Amino acid sequence: MTSPEQLGELYLEVHHRMRRAFDDGMSACGLSLARTKVMAELQRGGPARPSVLAAQFGFAPRTITELVDTLERDGLVVRQADPTDRRALLVQLTSEGEATLAVARTARARLMKQVFGALEPADRTTMARLLHTLDDAMAPLVTGDPHGEPAAHQAEMSFHDSTAR
Repeated sequence: MTSPEQLGELYLEVHHRMRRAFDDGMSACGLSLARTKVMAELQRGGPARPSVLAAQFGFAPRTITELVDTLERDGLVVRQADPTDRRALLVQLTSEGEATLAVARTARARLMKQVFGALEPADRTTMARLLHTLDDAMAPLVTGDPHGEPAAHQAEMSFHDSTAR
């Protein structure tokens, strides 16, 4: 019988390899998973302050600044003054960013199909159920609230095609 520790180690190993494979696959269109998530949130929610994005995704302020710097350098986002507070800046997706995000979504969908298409439909349904169960078990560890959903999870779910629970 597999212990919780053994299963946890296996999951973390597979997750690490999968994340690396997806990042490598996404880099072909010039984006990482993190950049894609931020751009998708900007597309979904409109312009946002970097501090809000950092909190939403659990990034350190320096990390989001570097990420936005890179996206801005590549012409995918622009910084603009916040009309409600002249001291603050908003990050907004550009039309080039919209186009790049569409390419990234296509690449991401191809990678998802390649990896998760290896599972039979019933196995995907079981895996989704198990992942939701694990996510629910982790909620109090992330938020401290046994009934709350972490902000990062909410953003993640808005980006990903969620499966029915």
